[in-house]
Amino acid sequence: MSPIRLVYASKSRLVDANRRTELDSILSSARRFNDQNGITGFLLATDGAFAQVLEGPRESVAQTYGRIVVDPRHAELRVLVEEPIAARSFAGWTMGIAERDETTSFIFGLYGVTPEADLHAQPLETLVDLAGELAGRPA
Repeated sequence: MSPIRLVYASKSRLVDANRRTELDSILSSARRFNDQNGITGFLLATDGAFAQVLEGPRESVAQTYGRIVVDPRHAELRVLVEEPIAARSFAGWTMGIAERDETTSFIFGLYGVTPEADLHAQPLETLVDLAGELAGRPA
């Protein structure tokens, strides 16, 4: 059975006071679960939004997305694509991440991701291309 790719975007409900702790918690649990269930992927995060590419067995990806849907840290989730894939784009990442910060702000901006046009408003191709660009940087 071939793997699938699911890409979604959401608004972030994280608050500045505990943002770092919450992101670390998301990554820790995602990496543990993904490693055990054959999922790879990449998370993009800004102050106001998330976008994520999940790749792996259909059932495992569905379980993962089901947990995300009920996670109170996300709002206004929208699935941009769920499709079979011949090969993974993020095979080396149990869960990679790139945040818009001082270092990556320029790259996010090149892809049109700004505070006024955040991740949740971007088309599928932009998010996948941005994740691919940032995944190529040292983790």
